[in-house]
Amino acid sequence: MDIGVMISRERTKANLSTKKLAEVAGCSSRAIEYWESGKRKISLENADKIFKALGKTLTIGVKKNEQ
Repeated sequence: MDIGVMISRERTKANLSTKKLAEVAGCSSRAIEYWESGKRKISLENADKIFKALGKTLTIGVKKNEQ
């Protein structure tokens, strides 16, 4: 799944605007709009900030049940 779609979905579930998420995560709302639309790639550092602000974790790699 695309990370921008994940951010958008989780932001919507949390009932947050891009502006409010940006304030909590410490980035710009424009950046969030770019990441969600796929116009720009997100760094791991910024992805960590966004998902922490949303109260979520993101695991990169093999799932435990796939080992």
